[in-house]
Amino acid sequence: MEPRINQSQLALYLLLFAAAPTLTFTMGTWLDQALGFSQYPPFPSNLFLGGSVIIIGLNLGIKSTQQLYHAGLGLPWGEAAHEVETQRLVVDGIYAYSRNPMVLGYSLLPVGMGLMFRSIGMMLSITPAVLVLNYIIVKTSEEPRLLERFGDEYLAYKAKTPFLFPHWGSLIQDFLVPYVQNHRDQLTYVLLAEISLLVTSIFAFQDLPAINFLRHQTVSSVLFGAICILGIFAGIAPKWCSFASRSERRGSDGVAGHHPDCGHFLGHTVKLGGRVFCAGCSGLVLGAVLSLIGLVSGVYPLDVVVGFWFGVLLVGLGLVQHFIDLGSSWVHFWLNFFFVVGAWLMFAAIQLMNLSFLVSVYFLAVTIFWIYARIRASQWTHVIVCRGCDAKCVHFFE
Repeated sequence: MEPRINQSQLALYLLLFAAAPTLTFTMGTWLDQALGFSQYPPFPSNLFLGGSVIIIGLNLGIKSTQQLYHAGLGLPWGEAAHEVETQRLVVDGIYAYSRNPMVLGYSLLPVGMGLMFRSIGMMLSITPAVLVLNYIIVKTSEEPRLLERFGDEYLAYKAKTPFLFPHWGSLIQDFLVPYVQNHRDQLTYVLLAEISLLVTSIFAFQDLPAINFLRHQTVSSVLFGAICILGIFAGIAPKWCSFASRSERRGSDGVAGHHPDCGHFLGHTVKLGGRVFCAGCSGLVLGAVLSLIGLVSGVYPLDVVVGFWFGVLLVGLGLVQHFIDLGSSWVHFWLNFFFVVGAWLMFAAIQLMNLSFLVSVYFLAVTIFWIYARIRASQWTHVIVCRGCDAKCVHFFE
């Protein structure tokens, strides 16, 4: 039986995560000034490197927490509150490569934050302390108790599984290679889209010929608005973007939103007013509506340069959303929402900076590719789910 979550214990656990970024920023900034660290890595690569490390860390930490809860029937703070400690020894999945994947994953977050802020101090301040503290706790408290409770089973697991960092040969051969093979098409679309985003962020600030004409910004805005409107229609009727007529249908038995209601797509749907909607499509539609409002009103909430780079970050997160599994369909919803809003922040910044019409044309073209890549990556996610299911369904993705 899965353990009952005590709300006060959960609140204290979440408080640590809320305090960690503040502590990382404060300590890191002080170290940068005290030791005279230079800013590294160079801009804008810091955004992509930092974002990647944070995504990897979050995925690793949250997936290991979920596995501990569902397979081990325990909670992360089980050593402090023995009533919720693991009832089973978890030795497979992520735990087959590291005995403490949760510690490893969450320790990467300050490193990612330091990369994003170009702060060596942030990268070096919290993570070593967290690793040392957890090493002491695990060795003096957790491991002796695991040995007492699970005996030879734990000794065998400990003998073959690293304490923290996985054996790279085993990780690559047993996990990464099969994963890439199984997600090849999805990874290709996402990688090309992320590369194009990096190129766009650099291209936008190059000294290009000023090929402008009367009302060129109006033309660009109309085209961006048309993309938003088409996106709204596609979000409302996603079957237009499906692989085949059998893959996504509305108004049929066995369909929730526009996904099969077999239970394997619960992370793809949200409930509003008693009705089930696709989380991704709903987020895209709402984001496109807000972007249209911003486009028409001319209101821009941020400094232009800050807004542009914030938009780059949001688009980047939206493109890799299918590799961000936080266990909630609402995360999927908001990543799609901010994906569209991020594109608007970038486009409006280009307009406000009065950059060359070439930049606007290029941006509009690459925006269409981002949308296409996001749709295809989503479809391949659905295909992978259906391929891994043995049930014979009328509604499926192929």
